[in-house]
Amino acid sequence: MSRIVIRSQPVISALHKLVRLAVICLVAAFAIQNSSAEDAELTVIDSTDYPWHSIGRVNRAGYRSVSSCTGTLIAPNKVLTAAHCIVSSKTQEKLPADEVLFIAGVRRDKYAARLEAECLLTIDGYVARSRPKVDEIRKDLALIILKEPSTLFPLPPLTPQESRRLRKTTRFLSVGYRRSRPYLPTVVPSCSVLGSQEDVWVTDCNTESGASGGPLMVNTIFGPRVAAVMAAKINDERSIVVPFTQWQDLLQNASCDGAEETAPPAAAQETQEPTN
Repeated sequence: MSRIVIRSQPVISALHKLVRLAVICLVAAFAIQNSSAEDAELTVIDSTDYPWHSIGRVNRAGYRSVSSCTGTLIAPNKVLTAAHCIVSSKTQEKLPADEVLFIAGVRRDKYAARLEAECLLTIDGYVARSRPKVDEIRKDLALIILKEPSTLFPLPPLTPQESRRLRKTTRFLSVGYRRSRPYLPTVVPSCSVLGSQEDVWVTDCNTESGASGGPLMVNTIFGPRVAAVMAAKINDERSIVVPFTQWQDLLQNASCDGAEETAPPAAAQETQEPTN
C-alpha cells in the first residue's frame, strides 16, 4: 500500500514539503486477513446491480506470486486502474498483457465477467518507483485494453463538462477490494477532497492494500461517474487519488496500435478540484 508520511495539517500546501514518499504498492496478496477496526466505517457491497458489477479485481500473475488491485470498466473494452498495479513489484517493469486479468463484479466465489487484456497503456513518462515523488503520482494511471468488449454496462469517467458541478461540499464514494476483504468490494460511503497539490487530490477517504486502482465515485445528474483513481495512502484517514484531469490524453489515445503502449502526458493545465 502506498503509505505517505505527512504532517497532521488540514492545509494541503504542506504536501510540497514532502520530497520522498515511503510507498508500499496498493497490491494485495490473495490471503484473507482479519478485518481491521476500519471496517466499522465501511459499507460492504454484496450486490451485482449497476454500477457495482463494473468494478472488479485486476489480477496479476507472476513468478511464484499472484496479486491483485481494483479496477473499473469505464467502456466496453477499457478498464481504468493505477499504473503501479500493472508493473512487476520486483523489476518495476510493465507486465506482459497476458499476465493481467480483469475479474468484474467479484462476489465471493462468483463474478460477472472474466476479461483478458490485449494491451496495457500508461501515461508517457510514468516510471514505477518504490519511493516516488509526489509529483510522480499524477502519472500513476493505466488503461487495460480488453481483447473482447464486455457486455456489462460500464461506469463512465467524469467529463470536464460534468465536473463543473463539483463543489467543496461534494461527497464521494471510494470503492475497492481491500486485502482484509478481497472477495467483496467495500465502500467508504462519504468522503471529500481536502485539496490538491502537484496535480493530485488529497482526500479523507481511508484506504488499504488491494484498493489501489479503485474508483473515487461521484453521483451526477447523469448517473455515477469515476472522478479519480486511488493511488496512495497517507495515513489511516487520508489518501491520494489521481483525478480525471490527468486522464484525458490517455483516454483519447487508447489504442493497442503502434509500437509504444503509452499515451502523451496530460496537457499543462491546473488540476481542477471541487470549487466553492
